[in-house]
Amino acid sequence: MAQLLLYTGKGGVGKSTVSAASAQHLASQGYRTILVSSDPAHSTDDTLGVAVGPTEVQIGPNFWAKNIDAERMALNFTDTLNQATAETFSKMLPGLDSELFSDMAGFPGMDEYFALEEILRLTQSCDYDVVVFDTAPTGHTLRALTAPDYIKTFLLKILRMKAKIENFKGVLFRRDKTAEKLANLLEEVCDKIDRLKALLRSEWVSVNLVSIASEAGLQECYRTIRFLESQKIKVHNIVVNNIIPNFGPSTWEAAEGDNPNPATQLIKCEYDIQQPYLVKYQEICGSHNIRLVGVSRLPYEPRGAKLVDYAKILWNAKGISFAPKKSLIIGDKSVTVSVPFLDSAKWKINERESLYRWEDFNMGGSSPHYQVPLPAEAGKPSRRKVSAGVKLSWN
Repeated sequence: MAQLLLYTGKGGVGKSTVSAASAQHLASQGYRTILVSSDPAHSTDDTLGVAVGPTEVQIGPNFWAKNIDAERMALNFTDTLNQATAETFSKMLPGLDSELFSDMAGFPGMDEYFALEEILRLTQSCDYDVVVFDTAPTGHTLRALTAPDYIKTFLLKILRMKAKIENFKGVLFRRDKTAEKLANLLEEVCDKIDRLKALLRSEWVSVNLVSIASEAGLQECYRTIRFLESQKIKVHNIVVNNIIPNFGPSTWEAAEGDNPNPATQLIKCEYDIQQPYLVKYQEICGSHNIRLVGVSRLPYEPRGAKLVDYAKILWNAKGISFAPKKSLIIGDKSVTVSVPFLDSAKWKINERESLYRWEDFNMGGSSPHYQVPLPAEAGKPSRRKVSAGVKLSWN
């Protein structure tokens, strides 16, 4: 299973740039990394200098990217849900206006939920070691993190309504496939929501804020940290971009006197404005045990080839704190898979083939990995993705 590195923040603070640079760095270190964006602005394309769409595209060695079309995913789901609810309840109560149910599915937060559902799918695969998630601006992200609870409450109400009507009608109705289809659809989404909530609260996720040294940026960080703590989600790093460096007395002298240099005076003014906010960021990080990563204003635009230089700044010894792991390590005598929430994984080894199944996940345990013994005479294994999970085979 892949680890999740999530970045959020206000629009315009460099969130997409930090996300892209992080993905580029991790890929350069040998980790199979995918950069995923749900930001409607699609800044990923501009930052990478490559057209990125809703399907995974390879950017370089160990590096893939995609944009999530959450709105389309939500529309497909709501269309299916609308049809199933209309068919189910119209059979149970002929003459009932089906629009009463069809309008219920399009409530706020549905788009955001489906972005997270796609992230869940990617992290549960063994295709990648790290999923870097460039979220929509903070407001959308916070709504996304609360949406699963509201969606589950809504879906459970439909299930309870269905059960009550079935009980009321009694023998007048037989269970039909339409009703079962609706129940299965709702139960599947509820199960994914439980998995998603467990993932976001686990040590497999690193949640990080991107901001700038301003009143708006600081207050957004305050609100976001308080909200995430209320959801039992820890913030690991705060990246503060565009910090004016201290050029020292010899430079700042040009901003003073009777004939100050206008350019230096402007930069010194911005430097002075930023200092109190940087102190407050240090206080926030100290009180909440968060790593503070400060990035000076750059003499270049960190996009395309220059993204590599920006990544070196972000990921130096004092930079972002994150310890990636390989999701799948294939050795000579065993295969080790990193699996969170694992109580007991079931690997089926049939001669020279082993199938790792997604449904073997559960929320009960905390073992970090599972090791699969290989047949003694087996050669180097290869892997391929199948609908149920990952299939490993040996030559």
